[in-house]
Formats: sequence, C-alpha cells, structure tokens
Amino acid sequence: MGKPKVLVVEDERDISKVISINLKREGVDAVEVHDGPSALAKIEQAMPDCIVIDVMLPEFSGWDVLRHMKSNPALADIPVIMLTAKVGEPEGSRERDNGVVIYINRSFSPPALTDAVKSVLGQRGLRLVKADDVVKADDVQHEEQPRVSMIQEISDILTSAMALEEMLDRVADELMAAFDTRACAFIHSDDETEVYAFRKRDTNGGKSVSRTVVPPEIDDKLKQNLKPGSGATMISELEGLEPGDVLPGAKKAEDCCVVPLFGGEIFQGAIVVAVSPGLSLSPGEEQLLVTVSNMVSLAVAKDRLGENLREGEIVHRRLVHQCITAQEAERRRLAGEIHDGVVQSLVGVSFRLQALEKKMPSTVDGKFREDIKTLKDQLTCDINEIRGVLAGLRPPTLDGTGLFTALNAYLKNFGIKNGIEVSLLVPDELPPLSWDAQINLFRVVQETLNNVEKHAKASEVTVEVDVGLKDFYLTVRDNGKGFHGLKRREMARHLGIANMRERTELLGGKISIKSESGRGTSVKLAIPLEQIIEDEDVSH
Repeated sequence: MGKPKVLVVEDERDISKVISINLKREGVDAVEVHDGPSALAKIEQAMPDCIVIDVMLPEFSGWDVLRHMKSNPALADIPVIMLTAKVGEPEGSRERDNGVVIYINRSFSPPALTDAVKSVLGQRGLRLVKADDVVKADDVQHEEQPRVSMIQEISDILTSAMALEEMLDRVADELMAAFDTRACAFIHSDDETEVYAFRKRDTNGGKSVSRTVVPPEIDDKLKQNLKPGSGATMISELEGLEPGDVLPGAKKAEDCCVVPLFGGEIFQGAIVVAVSPGLSLSPGEEQLLVTVSNMVSLAVAKDRLGENLREGEIVHRRLVHQCITAQEAERRRLAGEIHDGVVQSLVGVSFRLQALEKKMPSTVDGKFREDIKTLKDQLTCDINEIRGVLAGLRPPTLDGTGLFTALNAYLKNFGIKNGIEVSLLVPDELPPLSWDAQINLFRVVQETLNNVEKHAKASEVTVEVDVGLKDFYLTVRDNGKGFHGLKRREMARHLGIANMRERTELLGGKISIKSESGRGTSVKLAIPLEQIIEDEDVSH
C-alpha cells in the first residue's frame, strides 16, 4: 500500500509549506496548491485520501470547491478538513452535513492539524508510514530529512507561547546547527531597529548574545536594499553595507547572507547567517533560509500585534482608573456640598419649626398644629432620605473604619428599606486592602444591590468574603427570580454591569454572573491578592 495522499489548499505559501512539511514527516504524500481552480484540477487528477482547504481562496472559496466535489459522485466521499478564521462553526452550518469532517481555526498549531489528518486517515483504514522509515529506502528524502526536521523544530518554537527574545535565541541554535555556522543575527525593526547577534564560543561550547541598536543610516540602507520577495542575498551584493553592519563583531573571515523579514509590505527586519568568504548557499539552502524567514516574519507580526494589544490594554486601564478616580472625586464633592448646604439648611428649617411650635399660644387651632407636625415629620423623612443618598455617594464609614464596616452599614439600611433579610459573612482575619480596592469593591456590591432592588424580588441577600492563598473572593447572592438566557444577554449590555466589570478588571480580577430562572443570581469576583493589598508606604 502506497503512502496516503493529502491535498493542501492554502493561498499563503508559507503556511502551506509548514502544513505539508509536518505531514511528510508522518509519511504522508502531501501536495500543495494555492487557489480554487488548481485545487479542483488536482483533486480530479490525484484523487487524494484527504483534503485540507482554507475557506478564503483566490478566484473562488473553499466552500465553492466543496460544493463542486459534492456534485461529483466520484469525489463526494473524500473527507475535508476546513481551515477557517472563525473560532468554531455554528450548529446548523450550511456545509456541516455535507462533507466537512473537522473545522480548525487558522491560528492552529501544526501538530494539532497533523493529528486531525492522521485521525481522518486512520478512520479510512490507511496506514501511515513514518518518514524515518521511508528515508532508509529513499535517498532523495534522506537528503531532505534534516531540513524537514529543522523546519519542524522551528515551527514548534515559533508557535509556542514564549517571548520574542527567547524564540529568536532558540531559532538561532537551529540555524547555526543547520548551516554549520558560528554566528547569526536577527534584525528587528521597530521604533528603533536592533540587532540580536548570536555567536558560538570557542571555549565552553555555549554562545554569546548581544543586542545592538542599528544606526539610522544603516537602517535606511537596509530598507533601501531589502524588498519583499528579494530572497537570500550576500551582504557584498547590498550597496553601502558591510558584514559588521548586520552582524556586530563580524570577523574578516566572515561574509553574511541576508534574508529580509516582511509582514506584507512592512519591513520587519532580516535574518543574517555568517558564511565563509567566497562561498554561497546552495539553492536548497537558500530556499530553506527563505522558508525560515517567512515563518519568523509571521511570529514577529504576531508578537507585534500582541504587544500592541497589551499596550492598548494598559492605556485602557489607565483611562478607566482616571475616570473612576474623577467620578469618586466628584461624588465626594457633591456629597460635601449637599451635606454642608442643603442638609444643613433643612435641619435649620426643622429647628425653626420646632421653635415655632413651642411658641404657639394654646388658643391656636388644632388643625394648624397638625399641619405643623406633618411638616416636621415630612422634613425629618426628607433629611433622612438625603442622608441615605449621601451615604451612597460617599459612605462616611468607608473613610473612617474601612470597607467591611461600610458594607455592613449599607446592607442594614438596604435590608430595612426593602424588607430583605441581609447577611455579611467575613473571615476573622483579612489582609489590609488598598483604598482603590475598597472603593471599587464597595461600588460593585452597591451596583449589585441596586439590581437586586430593581429586578430580583428577593427576600434574602448574602454578601460573602473569602481569602485563598493567592486570591480574594467576594460573592453577592440573592434568592430572587433570576433570569433566563435572553435576559442574560440583555443584561450583559447593561451599563451597571459594564461598570462592575470595569471596576473588577481594573483591580486585575474577573467577575462572573450566574443566574437561573426562579433560583436567584450569584455575582462572584475573583481578584489576585497581590493586586489589592495595601502598600504599607502609601497612606490615604
């Protein structure tokens, strides 16, 4: 029985190459094509045992190829693995019952895709022969095997979750071993272009690593000389550049081969490999270096995107913190103005009414006395109501005795106001919390209780605090009516819940909301302790 045949249909040739290399290592006869029409022609010609195909292809899509296959009885039973940009295809997909065996996200890891292909072939009763076994009887493949193994190793490195510097360090080891060279470098173009240079040591067998900023004039020459698709070029062929410009510390006995790194039309840098003067790379070695450079380009682009996202997240958190700080300052100002202005004025009116009542002669009509008493009672009620609002704007106990005393007072008032039984469960020993943590935790509980008051129709509410080895937990539970799935999606867009989520994430934590119709709602915060413990050097 011959090797299983797999057709790889992917318009991005670097991705296609990585897929086919991984499959060939498993003894699969992998063939690459890069557009819809070529795919149809090759399917009918080769009759593959499995097809790996991207949804988005030039001229027409993977879905179009699939529909054509299903209209031809001779091709209809060939299993298809579909590469899609979506995380997962929804139930009831238009092609789910029409031949797609597996959906795989385009950000796949090569081993995961290889396992999927092996699973499909195994189900069809096809035996895979390891590439190591085939090599013994195939001289051509024997020559290719080291390159295939190297690309596999680099692919595994670049798809791992390590930092860019560590990735480059490990790729450098592979390059120096594959090209039998003592030095290589990566030029990384960013706000300022840098060279990461790696050189084997003569003494202990290790390697030295240096990181050097490229002068602006050298950076300009690199960008002028290196263009997309220019392939591997010797440094002597690049105008105005010397080996030391791209490989710091280069010796006179070294020349350099340079391959550019591009993300589309954006210059990302270059790979530099030291070679002996007068020697050049073979076509196979050049192709290998170009393949590696394309893989590294994808990894650099991914790292840059991740860095931009991290920077955006930092800016977002900073803005949220500034907004919340400004909001709390404004609440404090309003609370002070209302307390010192409106409340004091109303208290003064209340005292004057009391004085007026005492001065009234006994002959005053009883109805008039009742009106005065009604005004006094109403005024007392209004003053208490405003003081309750002030406690919400700026709980005085939060400033004085801390979060849990403030929560206890707020819960008692909430329970009395709404006729709800309330409980606050707090461990005997708690770490001191920062001011940011206290005010944000209080506001999350406050917003949760507002939702209970408006929507839950609960008779019991419990606020529970727990502290683990690394995390702080706060849970608010009610026994109200809860909500079903549709209501949950609506609540996810609720401004109050968005505010709760922002405050929790600002503290480095996560919030989860669980509810079941007729069985109440639970809001739980999980926050790393190190994010919210009070700094002893900071006073409020």
